[in-house]
Amino acid sequence: MSDNNQTEVTAVGIGSAGCKIVSLLSRRSLLVDNFAYVSCDKGDFSNVDADDTILVESSVDQKLSPSMVRGLAQKSFSRILKVVAGSKVVFVVAGLGGATGSGLAPLVASLAQESGAITVGVAVMPFEFEKKMKFYSGVSLRRLRSASRGVIVIDNDTLMKSSPGDSTLTSLYDTANKQAVKALSSLFSKSSEDSITLGLNKVLGTVLQEGYSLLGVSNSGAVDKAEDALAGAVLSLGKLAEAKEANRAVVVLNGDSSLSGQEVGLVVKRLGSMINNQSVDVDYGVNYNGTSQLQVSLLASGFRSTKYDDYDPINKALRGRVMDDEMDSSLVEGLEAIQPCD
Repeated sequence: MSDNNQTEVTAVGIGSAGCKIVSLLSRRSLLVDNFAYVSCDKGDFSNVDADDTILVESSVDQKLSPSMVRGLAQKSFSRILKVVAGSKVVFVVAGLGGATGSGLAPLVASLAQESGAITVGVAVMPFEFEKKMKFYSGVSLRRLRSASRGVIVIDNDTLMKSSPGDSTLTSLYDTANKQAVKALSSLFSKSSEDSITLGLNKVLGTVLQEGYSLLGVSNSGAVDKAEDALAGAVLSLGKLAEAKEANRAVVVLNGDSSLSGQEVGLVVKRLGSMINNQSVDVDYGVNYNGTSQLQVSLLASGFRSTKYDDYDPINKALRGRVMDDEMDSSLVEGLEAIQPCD
C-alpha cells in the first residue's frame, strides 16, 4: 500500500456520534477519499450529502435494541457493500452504547472486511456516568475488534476534560466530538508546509497489532508545556489499561511556531520512561497550525485488556470461552413488520 493521496480510503460514520464525527472530518484536508453515513435517524444526515447516506428504517415505532437494528439493516447490506467496494482501507467510526452504533459498527466492519478492505474500527466509548450504555458498548467493542484488523478506542471522559465544569450535557457531547475530530485529524492529516505528518502507513502500522489501540489527548497547562501535555496523555491511557503494555505508539504535537525541535525531541524521548517501557517503538508528527497551548495526541497499541472488559461481565466470566458468538439479528415486533405470504 502506498502512502499517498491515491490510496482509496473510506470513512463510514455509524449512528449519531459516528455521523457527526465523520461529517466534521470530511471538512478537513485528510488522507481519506470517501465519506459515508449509516443511521436509523435521518436527523443524523442534516449536514451531509444525501447521496452519501444509508437510512436503516423501521416500520414500527418502538425502542430498538442492537439486534433489532441489525435485523433492520439486512436489506441495506448491498448498499453498504457498494460504499466500501474498491476501498483499500475502511475506518468504521461509531459511538458505542446506543442501539445503532453498538448494533451496526461490528456489522459494517464485517462487511468491509468481506469486501477485502483493511478495516479499522474507531470506537468512542460512553461517559462513565452513562451506566446503562456500558453493557452494549462492552459487547460491541469486543465484536468490533473481532470484525476488524484493528480498533482505535477513544474514551469520552478523556475528551470531556476540555469542557468547563458547568457545561450542559449537549455541550459535553459537542466538545467530546470536536476533540475526537481534532485528535483523529492529527493522525490522518495531509502533508503541508506547516506540518510534519505521520502518513497512513505509520498509523496503520501502529493500529494493526494484537489487542487494542488507545487514543489519549491532553493539553498543556504549565510552562513546561511539552512534558506536561505528554504526561496528561499518558495518564489518560493509564486510566484505561496498563500503559506499559504498549509496544508501538505515534505521537502528534499540535502547537504554533513557538514549539521547538527540542520540545518535540523531549516528548519522543520521554514517552518510554513515562509508560515504563523503554522498548516502545515511537513515531511522531508535528502540526504548527495550533495555538501556544500545546496539544498532544497519543495513539498507542498492544493492549491485551482494558477497563472496558468489565463492561461485558458475561464474556469476562467465561474468560473468552464463548461457544456461539455470532452477531444475532432480530425482527421488530408488530403486524406492520410482517410480510404477507404468496
